[in-house]
Amino acid sequence: MPRIRKGSYVKFHYELRDEKGKVIESTFGGEPLDYVHGEGQLIEGLEDYLEGEEPGFEGRVTLPPEKAYGEHRPELVVYAGPENFDDSVELKEGEVVETEDPDGNPVQFRIIEITDDKVYLDGNHPLAGKTLEFKVEVVEVS
Repeated sequence: MPRIRKGSYVKFHYELRDEKGKVIESTFGGEPLDYVHGEGQLIEGLEDYLEGEEPGFEGRVTLPPEKAYGEHRPELVVYAGPENFDDSVELKEGEVVETEDPDGNPVQFRIIEITDDKVYLDGNHPLAGKTLEFKVEVVEVS
């Protein structure tokens, strides 16, 4: 049976829970996720965990922030005046807005607070700083 290694095409089911055990996402009961192993399409810790496994493998892994979406970085929480946003942008807490970094690459920020004169934005991934638990089942490896 083929094992997961760099360049393998992999299909797997996963259930993602936060540190309190709350289910955040799950593919069980639906379509499995597919990816190419070793191409940076998964978070580091999950890809490391799946390395060497084969179809039929089932397991659980708990990942600290540094192996998942990273630590929460306070410097990525910024603010701007409402006048800095195009009229087509809905300014609402929880909404995601996109801009470009100095190199022209797209960057997303989540609106976390709106006051009369400021819109506070968070550029961290919503799961940054969190310990996550994954339950996985490898369906296919080729």
